[in-house]
Amino acid sequence: TAVEVALKLACQYWRNLDQPHRRTFVALHHGYHGDTVGAMSVGEDSIFTQPFAPLLFPVIRVHAPHCYRCPLGLKRATCQVDCLADLEQALQTRGEEVAGVIVEPMLQGAGGMIVWPSEFLAGVGRLCKRYGTLLIADEVLTGFGRTGRMFACEHASLTPDMVCLSKALTAGYLPLGATVVTNAVYEAFLSDDRTKTFFHGHSFTANPLACAVAVASLDLFREQDLLGRIRRLEAQLRAGLSPLRALPGVGDVRVIGGVGIIELVTDEQTRRAGGYLDGIGPRLTAAFVERGLLLRPLGNVLYFMPPYVITDDEVAWALGEIAAVLNIAASAAARC
Repeated sequence: TAVEVALKLACQYWRNLDQPHRRTFVALHHGYHGDTVGAMSVGEDSIFTQPFAPLLFPVIRVHAPHCYRCPLGLKRATCQVDCLADLEQALQTRGEEVAGVIVEPMLQGAGGMIVWPSEFLAGVGRLCKRYGTLLIADEVLTGFGRTGRMFACEHASLTPDMVCLSKALTAGYLPLGATVVTNAVYEAFLSDDRTKTFFHGHSFTANPLACAVAVASLDLFREQDLLGRIRRLEAQLRAGLSPLRALPGVGDVRVIGGVGIIELVTDEQTRRAGGYLDGIGPRLTAAFVERGLLLRPLGNVLYFMPPYVITDDEVAWALGEIAAVLNIAASAAARC
């Protein structure tokens, strides 16, 4: 809902400013923004969206900084975030029709748990300002500490025009979304002309129980050093997962904040993998459940994203189980 609201707001923002031709969105490859029609439209074409393709509106799709699978074939150690040029080209040629650029800052979730260099995010912000378009940050997954900062945009000292929030807003206990905008966006709707009103609402908008839970969750951030806890969790994830890079079949290990990611491949040289429908996902899930650990790989991408209340001992146990299962899988693959 938060993303759907942001897309509608961006479109009407330009209409309210007498620029109704600005209604095209720029989105990134590997993006995922939700399952409503607008959110699916700005998300990457995938098995999530294919059955509904006739309902979706076209967008301008540009490169994401997938450093392990660089769209330009470059190495992160020596590149200059060259993939950013694709966005600049799109804004140079079609900027006058663009309503906004939507991104999942620093961590693209369901599209493969892709961790960004902060330079890319900073570059997106600069380009949106240079070409005068709105920047929409979908922080539904990344908000409230998940990447190690309260909001992922802080990694690039970036203030977007709109931020989409949910999930950890209520610590996952109740459904609640919020779309937060700058004063400049708000003022485009502040008018005695009722045709400039944002006519959007649904039956459970501002549900009082969900809002009370959100307030309680936010109080915990004020009262406790949760970001410090996430920094310690990140260090433990890095220490525990980095050695797994040496295992056969492990293509990449990525960690950001409280998220640890292992990308599995069938060929380490070509980096070939089965994607979201790779059978390795269900097999790993079953193996972990047998050990008392509930993980849900995205096909060939295994990730561990624990709640912040997890103890160091529990993290160590989970990392041990992950290592054990992957070692067994590597041994079985070697015998085949």
